[in-house]
Amino acid sequence: MENIKRNSYPVYFSIILLFILCMGFISLKAQDKTYQPVKDSLLVKEKINQVSQQTKTITSDFIQTKRLSFLEEDIICRGRFYFKRENKLRWEYSDPFFYLIIFNNDTILVQDDEKTSSFDASSNRMFKEINDIMLSIVNGTILNKKNFCFEYFENEQYYILDLSPHDSRMKDFLEKIRMFFNKNDYSIVELMMIERSGDFTNIKFYNKTLNEKISNHIFDLD
Repeated sequence: MENIKRNSYPVYFSIILLFILCMGFISLKAQDKTYQPVKDSLLVKEKINQVSQQTKTITSDFIQTKRLSFLEEDIICRGRFYFKRENKLRWEYSDPFFYLIIFNNDTILVQDDEKTSSFDASSNRMFKEINDIMLSIVNGTILNKKNFCFEYFENEQYYILDLSPHDSRMKDFLEKIRMFFNKNDYSIVELMMIERSGDFTNIKFYNKTLNEKISNHIFDLD
C-alpha cells in the first residue's frame, strides 16, 4: 500500500481523482461502437449545469479500481463520499484499509492509520490544482473550464464526457478524465482518470442521495 501513498504529484492526483470499472485506455470511438457523438452537446452541458446548481449535498458509497503497471492485480477499495456546497469534500476509504481525504475550502487533510497531514491548497499550486479540479468535477463547473478540451458521447444509458487537459504539466502524465452521467437525471455516476503511462483510476458511485442534510463536522480537520 505504500506505493499508493507516496508523496508525488501524479500519485496524489490519482488518489484524489478517484475513477472506476476497468474500461481500458482507448478512445470511446474505437473502444465501443455503441457510443456515438452527442448531436447537441450544448444542450447536454446546459442540463448538467442545471442539475449541479440544484445539488447542495451528495452522499454516496463508492468502489474504486486502480490499475498500476508494476502490480499484477488491480487495487480495489471501497468507501464513502460526502460533498457539501460550496467547497467541502470527504473521501473516506474503509476497505481494505482506512484512508481519509478531506477538502475544506482551501485546506486539504490526508489521514491514514499512521499519521495525519494537512496542506494549504491556496499557497501550493499542486494542491490548488487538485482542489479546484476535484471540486469542479463534483459541482459540475468543470464543464466551463477553459483548460480542458471536451468531447461528448452517448449510448442508451449515459452521456460520456472526455476531458483532455491543455496544461503541458498536466499532460505529462494525464491523458484524459472521463465522466459518466445518467441520462435520466444528469447526475454523475462514474469517473475515470486515464494516465499517459496506461495506469488508470476508476470509481463508481452507488447508494447515492442528494440534498440531504450533512453536518459540518463531517468535514472537520482535527
